[in-house]
Amino acid sequence: MDSLVVAVDDTALLAALHAIPDAVLAHLKPESKVTANNIASEARRRVQRRTGATSEAITVEETRNGDGYVVFVGKARGHVGRYLEWGTTFARAQPFLFASARLEESAMLGRARLAIQAAIDGEGLGE
Repeated sequence: MDSLVVAVDDTALLAALHAIPDAVLAHLKPESKVTANNIASEARRRVQRRTGATSEAITVEETRNGDGYVVFVGKARGHVGRYLEWGTTFARAQPFLFASARLEESAMLGRARLAIQAAIDGEGLGE
């Protein structure tokens, strides 16, 4: 019986594949900051205001685990942001935060695709 044996050193390939998650995170994090800032800016424009305090309390912070960013209405405004976003028994909802996030969704997906491809290319696994 004839046979063919091919020995391949897969060390470099396995190392590149192992590095992908960290590379993707490194490329995605700056894009998530852009997204968070865009959402916060749009939310500040959309929020109903009397004094401007709620708009000023819209905050962008890094997540606790450092993977990305969150946008929220700061504690200085208590539950006002929640009441405006979701409404109450006595007041209709006036969405500003999640509406802003929905507007930014497709732009973020595009930036994410490019960032992931850049991470893959950076590890030598692209085309």
